[in-house]
Amino acid sequence: MCEQCLPTLSRRHLMIGSIGSRADLPRPQVGPLVIRPRSDWAGTERPPQRSLATEDVRFLLVHHSAGSNRDRPEDIADTIRSIYDFHTGRDRGWPDIAYNFLIDAYGTVWEARAGSLAGPVAGDATGGNQGFSQLVCLLGDFTYQAPTAAALGSLVQTLAWLADRHGIDTAPGAEVGFTSRGSNRHAEGALVTTATIAGHRSMSQTRCPGDVLFAYVRDQLSGEVTKERRPLTTEPLTTE
Repeated sequence: MCEQCLPTLSRRHLMIGSIGSRADLPRPQVGPLVIRPRSDWAGTERPPQRSLATEDVRFLLVHHSAGSNRDRPEDIADTIRSIYDFHTGRDRGWPDIAYNFLIDAYGTVWEARAGSLAGPVAGDATGGNQGFSQLVCLLGDFTYQAPTAAALGSLVQTLAWLADRHGIDTAPGAEVGFTSRGSNRHAEGALVTTATIAGHRSMSQTRCPGDVLFAYVRDQLSGEVTKERRPLTTEPLTTE
């Protein structure tokens, strides 16, 4: 999630090293994308608080949670539950976790907002959500620190699958236009043009997804996603 959002799959596996330059990126290692379903963290105790709208998806938006970078694997489900509790609580009042998918430091991809594995579900965002997007959030704070290789690999995998599913052009330089539904950066009714893979700060006045991750999203991510895309032939695997 972003600052103020946090309380005080398919066929690909990509390992990405330092994000300082393109030369630092090793060759992709292709394998299956596995997405853990919402039931793995929510059980039956954290349902959506009200009905969720479907989305007309035209671009993909990257966030960070601005939370701890030190969660152990056994901590992740509790971290996601705490995000749900804050997002649906009095301060935010959203119907569910704001994001469609979450990615932890170990490269595990989690379905966050209910129904996101099955199809396009509208999300929410601090500062307002203009719509027309699917939201993928890396757990952690990437203002000064890079995400792990595993997390970046799963980000590329997830975005490639979503782009396949929604027919999005992810080639470097690709853009899309839409009429904003309103945010603290783009007023309702404003005509917006954005890269088809963008960082949250391009849509709202926020520091999300952190300076380090945003530079990677802006300069390299579209190219990495495009290299990984294939004709969509299978759905992502899910855990039992």
